[in-house]
Amino acid sequence: MSEVQTVLPGSALDDYAAPLFVAWQLNSECNLKCLHCCEEAGVAFPDRMTKEQMLGACRQFVEAGVPYVALSGGEPLMCPEFWDVSEYLRGGEVSLKVETNGEMIGPEVAERLGALKFRSVQISLDGATAKAHEALRELGDYGKVLGACELLRAQGVNLEIVFVPTRFNVREVGEAVELAASLGAGGFYTGKVMRIGRAAQNWERLCPSDEQYSVFFEALKAKAEKYHGRMKVYFYPYDVVEELRYRLESPAASLLVLPNGKAKLIGPLPFICGDLKIMPLAQVWANYKKAWKDERVIEFARRVIEEPALLAKSNQWREL
Repeated sequence: MSEVQTVLPGSALDDYAAPLFVAWQLNSECNLKCLHCCEEAGVAFPDRMTKEQMLGACRQFVEAGVPYVALSGGEPLMCPEFWDVSEYLRGGEVSLKVETNGEMIGPEVAERLGALKFRSVQISLDGATAKAHEALRELGDYGKVLGACELLRAQGVNLEIVFVPTRFNVREVGEAVELAASLGAGGFYTGKVMRIGRAAQNWERLCPSDEQYSVFFEALKAKAEKYHGRMKVYFYPYDVVEELRYRLESPAASLLVLPNGKAKLIGPLPFICGDLKIMPLAQVWANYKKAWKDERVIEFARRVIEEPALLAKSNQWREL
């Protein structure tokens, strides 16, 4: 779960020469088949960036002074270039986070992650029980995830837990927060399930009811108070449609980069605003800022707000 970087008070998006945050999907391969996967991961991109292209993007991020990058996938630890990218960005003093399902983290991987001093390693843990977690994350192994958390904490890594609420785990959120605390996590992050990708396809099966969400957020408020000053309990109260409505007025100072180097405007919309394989970052960033004023983007976004079922088309990319 990547932080949304909003422009600072008193400034405008046009004031920024580069993004404050880059969410970079390094690959699309994954060892799981999660019912809610926003990227519909599992199959490799035939045009995925080469190692040279990825390191070229890293160089541009460092030179442009991008302060913060989150690496995800697919499962990023399956990406052959993961360590090359991580070492380059950390060498350039970029603050770095990795978002992983945790199942590929053994002692050696945990040690390497610890040595690179990531800002955080964010592990997906979708339940206080194996039954709930594995119902959402098909092919998942709950025991491996718990083991990964313990290995990371032993290496002094800042561990964060991400929890995706669904009809079959939403009641466990309080216990999940307690589990995160027992694992030594520095943060617990959650919010409404995002209606993108496979989640949109499985929406009726996954989406909690309004009543379930009400109980969910009340439980989180109580846990946030309990762990104040010890573990951050963060819950974003808005769904994708509410977020999109806000972003039309106040775009985030961030880029979403796909495995093939194309830059997507925002997760819920299908629009592509550039390609880092063939364009300099400055041009992609200029395109991004211009795109939020594009009538095609504004019209489609408004249609999505009126017809949320259109979110199922968020991965059917359109070049601007």
